[in-house]
Amino acid sequence: MVMSAPVLAAAPPPRDATAVPAEDEAPWSIRNGCIENYLIKRVSFRDDRSGVLELSGDRKVLVTLRNRCSGIRQDGYVHKPVNNRFCEGDTLRVMRSGGICVVDSLEPYVELDGATAPDGQDPRDAGS
Repeated sequence: MVMSAPVLAAAPPPRDATAVPAEDEAPWSIRNGCIENYLIKRVSFRDDRSGVLELSGDRKVLVTLRNRCSGIRQDGYVHKPVNNRFCEGDTLRVMRSGGICVVDSLEPYVELDGATAPDGQDPRDAGS
């Protein structure tokens, strides 16, 4: 009896995060309410309801929570990703209190105060 091992193919590596997205992809890499984890460089919560994901390629995404999430900014959180993605509807557990928070929305975030827009233009020059 001859047995053969199954043929396994490696998954392709993630795209270069600095590459320009394909025409059918969202500019901030938000697809179906989710962001691939490998694109996220840093997460910082501004208050108990919102935070900012810093993505590769100098893009940022505003994270809004469904409910007030006391302590998330100071204590941090645990996120158990599904399919290596950060998604709307995901739950975040606050480290110290154990409180549960739900991600309500992920939206493109552009700082207007002296920052440049993703196209490299100064947003204050819009329309001139």
